[in-house]
Amino acid sequence: MLGMWRYRLQQSFFIALVMGAIVFALWWDARQGTLPGVREHPTHKRGVAGYEVIEGAVLHPDANNDGDSFKMAHDGQIHEFRIYFVDCPEKRLHQFNGSRIDQQGRYFGGLSRQDTIELGLEGKAFTEELLTTHRFTIQTRWQKVFDSGRYYAFVFFDDGEELSEKLVREGLCRIYTEGAALPDGRKERDFANHLRKLEREAKTAQRGGWRG
Repeated sequence: MLGMWRYRLQQSFFIALVMGAIVFALWWDARQGTLPGVREHPTHKRGVAGYEVIEGAVLHPDANNDGDSFKMAHDGQIHEFRIYFVDCPEKRLHQFNGSRIDQQGRYFGGLSRQDTIELGLEGKAFTEELLTTHRFTIQTRWQKVFDSGRYYAFVFFDDGEELSEKLVREGLCRIYTEGAALPDGRKERDFANHLRKLEREAKTAQRGGWRG
C-alpha cells in the first residue's frame, strides 16, 4: 500500500514537472516575441522590445502586394508583412471593397473611386521601388494582422527613415491602422504625432492624394 502511494506521488511529481516545463517554454517564447510556427533563422537578430531584426530579405512578387503590405522572401521562407500606422488606398475595385475605397477617398478630401485607386497604384509602385533599389531592415514582433496571414512590421532604410514616414511625406497613405512603440524606443504617440506633422507638410506641398 505504501509502495503504491509512493509510486503515485512520484508520478504526480513527474507530471507537474513536465507541465511546468511546458508553461515555462510558452512564457519564454512570448517574452522573446517568437510565435509558434514561425521559425527563427540563424541570420535573424534579436532586437529590443521583443522585435526580431531581419536583414537581407527580398521582395517576393505577388499580385496582392501593395503600398503598405507585401510578401518578403528570406532564407527559404516567404512572410507577408503589413507596416504599422498607415493605410495605402486599394489598388483595384472588387465586390467587397467599394465602401473602403470611398472611405479612403474621403480622407484625402473627396477623391473619386478612380482617383483613389490610382493613388493606391502609385503607393504600390513607390514601395516596390524602395524595396527593390534600397537597403532596408525589417523589424517585427510577429503580431498577426487579424487572421490574414500577415504580420505587422517596421521597415527601416539606411537613411534612418521608416517606410510609413516616406509614404506619408509623399501623400500616398492615410494615418490609419495599428500603431506600436518603435524598436528604437520612440513612443507610439510621439511617432504618430511625427507622422501627422509630415502629413501637414504633404498637404501644404500638395503631394500625392493632396494634389487637390
